[in-house]
Amino acid sequence: MRGPSRGRRGKVCSECFGTTPEKVKPTSSINSSLNRRDFLRLSATGLAGAVLLESASGRVLAQTRTSLKSEFQSAAAKCKVPKELLAAMGYVNTLWEMPPPEASDYVPGDIHGRGAYGIMQLVQNPWEDTLGRAANLTGLPEERLKTERAANVGGGAAVLANIMGKDRTSDLNSWYEAVAEYGGSDLYAQEVFETLENGASATISTGESLQLAPQDLEVPQFYTAQSSADYGRAAWRPAYRGNYTNANRGAPTIDFIVIHIAQGSYSGTINWFQDPRANVSAHYVVGRRGFVAQCVRNEDIAWHAGNWHYNRKSVSIEHAGYASQRWTDRMYQSSAKLSAYLCRRFNIPVKNHIIGHRSVPGVATRCPGRRFNRHRYHRLVRRYK
Repeated sequence: MRGPSRGRRGKVCSECFGTTPEKVKPTSSINSSLNRRDFLRLSATGLAGAVLLESASGRVLAQTRTSLKSEFQSAAAKCKVPKELLAAMGYVNTLWEMPPPEASDYVPGDIHGRGAYGIMQLVQNPWEDTLGRAANLTGLPEERLKTERAANVGGGAAVLANIMGKDRTSDLNSWYEAVAEYGGSDLYAQEVFETLENGASATISTGESLQLAPQDLEVPQFYTAQSSADYGRAAWRPAYRGNYTNANRGAPTIDFIVIHIAQGSYSGTINWFQDPRANVSAHYVVGRRGFVAQCVRNEDIAWHAGNWHYNRKSVSIEHAGYASQRWTDRMYQSSAKLSAYLCRRFNIPVKNHIIGHRSVPGVATRCPGRRFNRHRYHRLVRRYK
């Protein structure tokens, strides 16, 4: 956040409605450790339709909702979209988790307030409305698309199918341009297609384990000038010039590194900073696979902290993901190397000067969240420094 402030829709597609709930067998990974506190915690994060049962072997969780795998399959079949493509998009977006709507509600001037909802990251803000487009295509209320996982997956599939038009095939390569339009950039499409190429697996918070097998396809490559970035390991992906303040800062001015969690994906965060209407930015973005992008020059002032004094005195690092998700080893290592470089270049002490966004005075946020291991991060920075 800076200092002083300043979709197209198509016809209803009745084929693209959500799925009918069916009973899913409880998984052993949940059964073995679930207690009532865990159940209430999971319910609070959207495990709708779950009931706690007593059995001879102890408490188990029975779900009366569909599995995510079946939701991808159902939406893919109804909208004639490859199920592997929907799965890869969901993995890039949220690692197959269903974030609560408030995780990224649109808030003007809020660095995390993009207005992107659910696994399929349906967007609603003053200038983009893929959420409304999904509602129009499916006939489902926007609130259901925000909060119900199956509806969200079906809505995303309907929007992607509508972008693609009638020429929908099972050939994954033919969907690249449609995915780029859905996500707002070629960078998003590249993330999705690299996920398809490499495959993915995860056990999500409901206990379901999912696997996406590697796909045989061509991943188009596009390049940015690495040498244009201040940091040698970063790709230069500049923010819109109206989303930060030109300055001439150096070691006497820069005294802090502020750590953020993006509440979104690597490509989605970069796209947000490049949008002329966002009015927010950060100097760097670190992806879950360790990739680093620089969006604002070190000498310039990014609009990120919600406190103008800290904006002027700091370099900011955004990290892909959500506050509820663990950081990857690659993210810790890559980000710590970046911070070590910044500490060397600007004589920034590690102790008390590498801080989370929540430590900025006057800012009401929990960013970067309890999953960020500050002690581990500081140890790594000292090692690389």
